[in-house]
Amino acid sequence: MPNNSSPIIHQLVMCANLFVQKDGRWLMLKRSSKKTFAPNFVHPVGGKLEQNEDPLSGAKRELFEEAGMIATNIRLGAVILEVVPHKELPVNWLIFHFVGDYESGETRTTDEGELIWLKPQEILTAQLYPSVHETIRKILNPKHGPVFAKFEYDSEGRIIQETKQVDGCGR
Repeated sequence: MPNNSSPIIHQLVMCANLFVQKDGRWLMLKRSSKKTFAPNFVHPVGGKLEQNEDPLSGAKRELFEEAGMIATNIRLGAVILEVVPHKELPVNWLIFHFVGDYESGETRTTDEGELIWLKPQEILTAQLYPSVHETIRKILNPKHGPVFAKFEYDSEGRIIQETKQVDGCGR
């Protein structure tokens, strides 16, 4: 962008999620069947960032608010841009997935759904949101660097395979 020009303003929702590992299992949220968006899907604990909140702080806040837990050894697992053609909500989503180890706290009841601990193989066969399904093996692999991906969806919520892009920063 040239100097003194107006910035391009994007319609973007930002989210931060935190995959927490304890004793070989991962804390996941089975979304409530009453949810309008992605009911019964299995997803990491997380949510939308608050105004002026950085992604790491947001992920930690969401984990504590929704699950009553604190994580340690947190690393960036993925940054995903989702390009979604919704007429009702014409925005794209920028999602930060973090990975960490359980430090303390006990799961609590949440209106978001049911908090469950799953083995990696159980996560791989769960009903995951498409972008998580495409990146989960790399996100949960401690030897893999962060994943950077862009997914474009059709109006039915399916990834348009030709535009899927997944890149990683190796370790």
